[in-house]
Amino acid sequence: MYCNEIEMYPDIIEWLKKNLEQKFGEKARKITVLDTHDSDLSNFIMQLNYQKFFPEFSTYKIRQDITGFIEYIDRVELVFVECKNTRLSLIHFSQLIGYSCIALPIYSILLSPQGMGTTLNKLLRSYNRSDILEFRPQRTIQIIKWDEKKQDVDYVNSIVK
Repeated sequence: MYCNEIEMYPDIIEWLKKNLEQKFGEKARKITVLDTHDSDLSNFIMQLNYQKFFPEFSTYKIRQDITGFIEYIDRVELVFVECKNTRLSLIHFSQLIGYSCIALPIYSILLSPQGMGTTLNKLLRSYNRSDILEFRPQRTIQIIKWDEKKQDVDYVNSIVK
């Protein structure tokens, strides 16, 4: 069992890189997945020389845990992962919605080995509020219960579109 969120990052980075390569590898020029928790996203965009793809990048003063960069000839797409080592709450969800509305990743992931907390689970499953998972048209948030033993998603207890 992970002692803290940071211990999760290497496993999640490896999993996300494989996942993105499977989904986008044929068309993408390059896929990079980084631990971005300790510096603003704008700094990583400058380090990777992606400023021309993100005109508003200087306003990206956000620090999501892990970011996938999918580079094409004419654009770079982002994927965000926010890791928690506790049950996922509405506060965690709201934090990721905020990050996602700023930089508009193609999708975002809220992930925890503990799964969803009672309130988030009730809202999404009992009240069927899956509408809150879409922060822009065609741009969604996935709620993932991470299976540390399998090093993969527990699909039964996750909401992945």
